Amino acid sequence: MLLHNDMISILLVDDDEDCRLLVRDAIESANVKNDIYEVPTGEDALAFIRRLPPYQDMPRPGLVYLDIDMPGISGLEVLKTLKSEEETRDIPVVMMTALDDDKEKGEAANLGANSYCVKPTDPFQFIETVIKATDYWLTIHKSPVGVPAEV
Repeated sequence: MLLHNDMISILLVDDDEDCRLLVRDAIESANVKNDIYEVPTGEDALAFIRRLPPYQDMPRPGLVYLDIDMPGISGLEVLKTLKSEEETRDIPVVMMTALDDDKEKGEAANLGANSYCVKPTDPFQFIETVIKATDYWLTIHKSPVGVPAEV
C-alpha cells in the first residue's frame, strides 16, 4: 500500500464522466486512501477550489487532475487562474488531454502546469500513468498544501 499524506484531497476535473471514473479507479487501485472529489466543469473547479457555494464545506484540494478540453472555461483557463492567485498557486495541477500537441504542452507549462498527461488509447497504460503521477505528487513531492502555518 502506498502511504500518502492523508491531509491532501484530490480533485478530478473532467467533463467526461468515464474519464473521471477511470482516474478515480486508477488512484484507488494503488490503495490511496485520500479523499477524491469530482467536478465536471472548469467553472465548478474554480468554485470548489475557492470554496464557493455549493462547495463551501469542501476541503481545499492538494492535487488537481485537470482536463484541458472542456466546454465553458477550459482547463488551461482554470490553470491560468489557479497559478495567478496567491492562495492557489502552490496546488499541484496535472493537466490531462487526449491530444499529444507540443503547442498545448508548451502553453500548459508556461501557465504553470506541474505535469502533463496524454490520455492514451490503452486504458491500462493510462491507469499506470495516473498511479505514477499520484504517487509522485502525494509521496515524493513535498507540498505546503494543507500544512498549517506556524505561528
